[in-house]
Amino acid sequence: MFNHNNARYNIHHDYTLDETPEKRGFTVSKPIKAGEELFNAYNRCNICNDRLDWYGTPEMWLEYGFVESIPQRWLFDFARVKFELEWKDGDESTGEVAVNFLVPMSSKGKLLLQEELIRLDTFATVHRHKSYQEYIDMSQFEWESLWQYYDALHNAMTLATTESDVSLSDEVWKLGHDWWVQDGTLKEEDSDEHYVLRTKSSTNDEL
Repeated sequence: MFNHNNARYNIHHDYTLDETPEKRGFTVSKPIKAGEELFNAYNRCNICNDRLDWYGTPEMWLEYGFVESIPQRWLFDFARVKFELEWKDGDESTGEVAVNFLVPMSSKGKLLLQEELIRLDTFATVHRHKSYQEYIDMSQFEWESLWQYYDALHNAMTLATTESDVSLSDEVWKLGHDWWVQDGTLKEEDSDEHYVLRTKSSTNDEL
């Protein structure tokens, strides 16, 4: 087992998924110092093509139970917004995060994210001051993980909606249900695993 870290991903899969376990192996993709940790990428590895388009920070939290560090990928189908958060100029030491839109942001999408931020703020006002013990079958770990994800989600939406150096375009609302497909060859109907829920309509009048 290897920990996930897209910023420090340093191994390469030497097999295809249809090969038997005894034929599977890994090689390093860059020089490794003694004692340095080996990292995998759960969605950007060299055999992760079916995850490149849609599998991001929310899915990582849902399936593996942790909030990944930056870089992060966020896909919000209800607003037709897809972007990555990366360290500015690739330098983590600056502490500055840049927003890289993978699909042009629309004015409608920006408004929908702003409305979702209001909902999240209301949720936090009601629940954040409470203790996990007030909720049936909630562990302390689950409670803390929930708020860690909340902070990451809130931060991502805030950065996306306050990014000043971006031109708004409504072209994304003229596309079909596969609007979010860009990096790989996966289509919306090709995978039973993806959790990108279809928008109700692709026309502005009905949305």
